[in-house]
Amino acid sequence: MPKNIKDFTLDDVYVDMEGTSVSEIKRNPLFSAVADKVLEKSIMHAGFETLERVPCCSESLIQQKMEKKKEKSKTKGPDWFNMKTPAMTTEIQNDLRVLHMRSVLDPKHFYKKNDIKGLPKYFQVGKYVDSPVDFYSSRLPRNERRKTIVEELMADAQFQQYNKRKHKELIQKYKRTHAKAYRHSKRLKKGKKR
Repeated sequence: MPKNIKDFTLDDVYVDMEGTSVSEIKRNPLFSAVADKVLEKSIMHAGFETLERVPCCSESLIQQKMEKKKEKSKTKGPDWFNMKTPAMTTEIQNDLRVLHMRSVLDPKHFYKKNDIKGLPKYFQVGKYVDSPVDFYSSRLPRNERRKTIVEELMADAQFQQYNKRKHKELIQKYKRTHAKAYRHSKRLKKGKKR
């Protein structure tokens, strides 16, 4: 006889208890465990009498296909080891945007053009682990480490200087190309202050 309750069926319980009364069979804890397991999938549950109509036992083919499609969309598939869609937080969104615009971070480094327009649906986030060999040479101290890529960039002084310089260049270019409109907007702003 199987030892795991999951392996039991009601037939096994009845065969073992041949010659005993029904009340004794129902008092058996093994019988109640197996019966509970069988009744989990049943539509008969507490409050069944109050229902206006009997619920449908089986789904239609279209509903079954829709369910399979939903289940498939939760993972990337067996070719990608069933990679799941992670929960999208604002920190992860910002990090993905920074990675999407990585060519702006280092102007001297060439990156291929992104083939994805928006943010990816399937991705995994990992943690970079330093090598114990590079403990003194190329390791960030703990007080300089940040949780996200965005925080790390905001703490980087060189990146901040580069960003400020590029921002000033863009404003100067805008002033030159749209000088008349820029002057007009300046006059309007001065008029509002009075």
